[in-house]
Amino acid sequence: MKNKISLEYAEALFLLACEQKQEDAYLKDLSLVGEALNDKDFMLFLRSPNISFEEKEMFIDSTLGGALKEDTVSFIKLLCQKGRAELLPLCIEDFEKLYNQVKRVIVAQVTSAVPLTDEEKTKLTKSLEKKTGHTVELVCRVDKEIIGGIIIRTEDSVLDGSLKQKIRKVKEVIKSEPKT
Repeated sequence: MKNKISLEYAEALFLLACEQKQEDAYLKDLSLVGEALNDKDFMLFLRSPNISFEEKEMFIDSTLGGALKEDTVSFIKLLCQKGRAELLPLCIEDFEKLYNQVKRVIVAQVTSAVPLTDEEKTKLTKSLEKKTGHTVELVCRVDKEIIGGIIIRTEDSVLDGSLKQKIRKVKEVIKSEPKT
């Protein structure tokens, strides 16, 4: 249910952004808000039923007012006013998904055993863009557990080229071989 409500809010904001031809600016604003939400006290403050809307409104104006578009600030206030501040992270996520759909952007989560070089990232991005026909945004992380190779996850697929996966497949073949 929360996902549907957050999507409705995100769609409204996205339509406003499209109307103004400011999708990139709104996305940037929401990225900044997302960073602010990493501060647990900030989110607790916005969600607290013991703090009046007027206090929240003044706080939002004083902390975010100069840094964000007026409509973005109004959006955050609206969520607080309606008692839906807890949906803010989901609204940001839904807005990003809408943006990516319209702009034909695919976010690829890339996991590797060692950090990828800039050259490797560039080659991987170009390869994925050629394969998908979309702009690709890489989000890289390191996980030594995969031993070697890489794992690429997008919203609808997983390509596991890790050494750990290859070893797992070899083990399965060995286990399934009939004993003589």
